[in-house]
Amino acid sequence: MLLAALLILPAACGQGPPPDDLRAGHFFPPLVLEDLSGAHKLLADYQGKLVILNVWATWCPPCRKELPGLQQLQHHLDPQRFVVIGLSVDGDVDFAREYLLEHNIAFENFIDRDAREVRRLLGVRAYPDTFIISPQGVLLRGVIGDRAWNDPAIVAAIEAAYAGDLSGLDHL
Repeated sequence: MLLAALLILPAACGQGPPPDDLRAGHFFPPLVLEDLSGAHKLLADYQGKLVILNVWATWCPPCRKELPGLQQLQHHLDPQRFVVIGLSVDGDVDFAREYLLEHNIAFENFIDRDAREVRRLLGVRAYPDTFIISPQGVLLRGVIGDRAWNDPAIVAAIEAAYAGDLSGLDHL
């Protein structure tokens, strides 16, 4: 039984259909984010910055694979104009926190225990799922599945998107 569950998990967290509720060019839904200490923050608090919001889980191998690249992406980007945010869907905040510490993932992370809000507001059904949101709060692109976020072409595409050139995002 356990072996069957372990074989199903990687397939469940990989590629899947895009969220039905979101479309590029439309305002991103308002989210209240809970940090790993229990404090709350609004996604709107990041307005003025291009946001890379990554929905992930510790039990998802593709999620774990891409977290270091997201950490490096945050390091490459100007913090005055960009922010990388992780949103764990783990049920146990302590487990998520320990995982991040153990793997030196230091960009801002929040938790949505058991994915209640990401399913309801964002329609997320597959992990990882990443949303690139304009400084004005408009969804620019949704990306399902893992990427090499530290790839120079991806970094350049994200920097260009801040300036209004969205053509590079089509290749994500």
